[in-house]
Amino acid sequence: MNKRYKLLAVMITVFLLAGGLLSACSNNSNSGNSGNNGTASTNNGTTEENSGTDEGSKDPVELTMFVDATWYPFQDWTGEIPEMITKATGVKPKVTVATDDKQLALMVASGDLPDIVVSFNFKLMSDGNISLPYNEIFPKYAPDVKFDPVKELVNTVSDGNYYAIRNDFSTESEWKDNPYAHMMVPGLTLRKDILEEMGNPEIKSLADLDNLFAAVKEKHPDMTPLILNPNWQRPYFDTQFGAVGGFADKDGKIEYYLRQDATKQSMLYMNSLYRNGYVTSENFAYKNETETEQMMVSGKGFGYTWTYSGADRLNAESDYDFIQLAEPLSDDASVVSTGTGGLGMYVTKDNKDVEATVKFLEYLYSEEGWRLAEWGIEGEDWTWNDAGYPEFNYNVQDLETLKEKGVYWWGVPTETGVGMALGSFKEGSETTRQGEEYSKITSFNPAIGMINPETDSPEQIIRTNIDNMVKTEVTKVYLAPTEAEAEKAYEDMLEKAEKIGMAKLEAWATEQYGPLKEKYDSLTK
Repeated sequence: MNKRYKLLAVMITVFLLAGGLLSACSNNSNSGNSGNNGTASTNNGTTEENSGTDEGSKDPVELTMFVDATWYPFQDWTGEIPEMITKATGVKPKVTVATDDKQLALMVASGDLPDIVVSFNFKLMSDGNISLPYNEIFPKYAPDVKFDPVKELVNTVSDGNYYAIRNDFSTESEWKDNPYAHMMVPGLTLRKDILEEMGNPEIKSLADLDNLFAAVKEKHPDMTPLILNPNWQRPYFDTQFGAVGGFADKDGKIEYYLRQDATKQSMLYMNSLYRNGYVTSENFAYKNETETEQMMVSGKGFGYTWTYSGADRLNAESDYDFIQLAEPLSDDASVVSTGTGGLGMYVTKDNKDVEATVKFLEYLYSEEGWRLAEWGIEGEDWTWNDAGYPEFNYNVQDLETLKEKGVYWWGVPTETGVGMALGSFKEGSETTRQGEEYSKITSFNPAIGMINPETDSPEQIIRTNIDNMVKTEVTKVYLAPTEAEAEKAYEDMLEKAEKIGMAKLEAWATEQYGPLKEKYDSLTK
């Protein structure tokens, strides 16, 4: 089993849950075919010569850093690449990785915080009582750093400050300037040998897919035609119907996803998969994707919902060959990227050396810095293909190699969406095949992702209660014995959402959306 793939799967899942399924993009004035995808640009880049350090003349500044991710593979700051970063910045982090998902909240409550916090918890950490604003500390200690205005906008909170520049966000223009970068999207993976046994039928629609599942069920009664990854049960089918998660723009107003007809059609299609025996009822009770992944590896399933890299991941650990169903299956298929980023690096108010911290972050946000941290040494570990993507000289799938070098994971907190995608590009791979197709149907609207109710606000309570209700009720739609009963279950769920306050939530969100969309549009014209 390839451990790095497992870790990547966990990390991507958390991103989607935090950001509404898909990430958007961030622009750099230097981006383009040259591959300059850094978040921040500087006029005085930080290098060994100009970083202000003199190796041997003084010890590096030690800063405490808490990584709020229990799955994080690096437990300390060791290896060739971290040493090079320390040499360039004069900073050596003392790393602590979370043991559970409650640890950071307890640290905040107790007031016992490290110098730097790396976390997905944007709402918690974007607070002037906890963190220092980037828009104050960077102009003071690194005045040449210029973050992309769109990136500043999507990270700005109600007090007018931004406390991090979150990773995996790139602007629409940056994606367009980098044709070899393809956004991660939901995918459907199929067993190649079974597909060939079925005669490689044309699959251009959901009806074609149904016919294929029926044929597999008939010829292989002991095989489940479709296994659903518990973290990716419906997203692939939502995409085919043009449904989105969370908030959606309808004629300039915001409606919650449950009100979309596309969402209803996707859920009813899930029910048809169950009623036709293509998925099992047990599948909806699975909580751990490792379980479903092993079912595929052991030959128990034909199709598998996951991400666009599902086939390449399964091929790396299975004796079977898998392919992606690369082309969309409907004229309605679409991807709307509303995400605003994931991991942030927060400078806490308890930070004992803000200047050193900012210099450290300045380097990691620079193109030179995040590429070194994520890809390794240019010319030794990787080279830049003139077409516009990196080519690696080591096995990027080997976790032990990554750990030994200390490469990849320390670049992740400051990578851009395009940067991550470029590192995943491989000509002719299954991941790239699907990425190329779905890039054609992707649009961007991060203004929607910026609509976030304040913690414990009435709107946040409504949203939380609706989402919790759906988690309980949605299986009644999926497992209904008839289509009519499935539709009734959906209408009942919609009625419950109305009673909880969905219309009030939509009215509030629409009020927020107008000014945010106007600001976003003004920066992207």
